[in-house]
Amino acid sequence: MAKDRTGFPEVDDDWDVPYQPADFLDLDRASISLTGKSPAPALVEFIHRLIAAEGPIHEEVLSLHAREVLYLKSLSAARKKLVCAAVEHLIEAGHVAVDGEFFDLPGRPCRYARRPLPGLVKRPVEHVAPAERQTALAGLIHDEPGRPFDEVVSDSVRFFGWSASTRGVKSALAGDLYRMRDQGRITGWPDSLVNQTPS
Repeated sequence: MAKDRTGFPEVDDDWDVPYQPADFLDLDRASISLTGKSPAPALVEFIHRLIAAEGPIHEEVLSLHAREVLYLKSLSAARKKLVCAAVEHLIEAGHVAVDGEFFDLPGRPCRYARRPLPGLVKRPVEHVAPAERQTALAGLIHDEPGRPFDEVVSDSVRFFGWSASTRGVKSALAGDLYRMRDQGRITGWPDSLVNQTPS
């Protein structure tokens, strides 16, 4: 993926993709132990695959999807501790990057914004990484440049399946746009937004 002169990834035409939790059809669930004082290598490998498939992924969503993929009714405190330890092991080894409450592969740019499929539960704003929200904002500006700030925010609210009245949504997206402006990623503030292009 090319980067512009600001160092940020350029917007791809295929930035908009459906959100689908990863499906591990080839996973040998019986080989993944969730017992003991430290995470087994198979658990560490599984958590790495999950982060690679779904990153950037919120820490709560990681635990939820790990439970679902492993066909567990719940994650006890001991099992959750092992999942957290597996993540810590991957971070310490340099195989996973952490940004606040989100995990991803180190150095991987967020190329896609994931919209909800009909019938699936929409992710709350706090479970969508700022990098992914900003990818959506940049993609919407790319697809229809020259629109004002408030229209771009409203389109992004709809993109993620949220309601304008949902608490925290508009302020999070507005904050993302302000950061993008301050980083030089967008110009034409605030009435005619366009993505900054390479010089």
